[in-house]
Amino acid sequence: MGVFKRYHESKDGSKTPYWYFRLWYNGREIKRSVGEAGIVTKTQAKRVMEETKRRLRLGEYDIIDARIPTISEFAEEYKRYVRDVKKKRSWWRDDYSLRHILGFFRDKKLSELAPKDIDDYKLSRLSKAKPATVNRELEVLRHLYNLAKRWRRFFGSNPVSESGLLEVHNQKERILTPDEEQRLLSCSPSYLKPIITTALNTGMRKSEILTLTWDAVDFENNLITVGFLVSKSKRTRKIPINATLKTVLLEQKLKGGGSEYVILSSNGNPYKRHDSLKQAFGKALRDADIEGLRFHDLRHTAATRMVESGANIVAVSTILGHADLKTTMRYAHLDDSLREAVEKLGNFGSNRTENRTSEKTEEV
Repeated sequence: MGVFKRYHESKDGSKTPYWYFRLWYNGREIKRSVGEAGIVTKTQAKRVMEETKRRLRLGEYDIIDARIPTISEFAEEYKRYVRDVKKKRSWWRDDYSLRHILGFFRDKKLSELAPKDIDDYKLSRLSKAKPATVNRELEVLRHLYNLAKRWRRFFGSNPVSESGLLEVHNQKERILTPDEEQRLLSCSPSYLKPIITTALNTGMRKSEILTLTWDAVDFENNLITVGFLVSKSKRTRKIPINATLKTVLLEQKLKGGGSEYVILSSNGNPYKRHDSLKQAFGKALRDADIEGLRFHDLRHTAATRMVESGANIVAVSTILGHADLKTTMRYAHLDDSLREAVEKLGNFGSNRTENRTSEKTEEV
């Protein structure tokens, strides 16, 4: 490691000395020409090397590695990775988010983006999109940078992580009432009703329902298998089929005409992952005079109904496919259980006396 001299030979056979420096960083050799000896001194070459070291420590790598790709270039590698290697079921959402990101940063190299650029992006996008949408886009960019670092295509700090995400006040979960359920189903077209019924009787996500195939439906054992490729948690899970859902599924089997998919769209074809029920579902909600309900709230409704019916919280968590039981616990009415626990403290004396009396009676 250090400064050294190397000779360049021209076409006429003459040789010209040039100053070079060589150093190692993160297991990579960095070798650069500083300039022609005589025009550039050895001392100046050493200064350039020391400045390079300083910029390396600061994460300014573009000057020493022209191979660092632009965001547009690496975005193509990222998309292939999440789609073909990671097999992310919602890779198309990443693709959609990247369109906005590339419109802002297309020609910038990965090493050129700073936290200030991310802040500028937030400001620009907030004039057109909600904070949650902007955060989804930034999360894709953050994952892209993490992948680039893991593949040694970039060595600096992640500008998205340094800038942070926007604060989002999540919409409160909306639970569908039984009366609203009847109105919604009565106002829904025939192809939408089985989707709603399946969601309310299984707690499955929309994407899981739309991609459900008949080979995952076991009528003999009354089970639906949600495969790891479509499950958000990347885990296979089995969901029991109740009597209400079984009737709907058998009807779908008769209507299917031999299709491998359980759910068919209005034109009789299977849904694609990027297709949306937003328009049809929204119209059904308006016709039923139901406000503030999202399709995902049907999953929340199913979970709440199971818990309120006395179902074991672990069983509910397994059916929903939650990786962490804490996620399911929000459906349990903890406030009531806490009040009950405190009330027992207040009645501890009398309860204790009653218990002792009962024990003595049993002994006699």
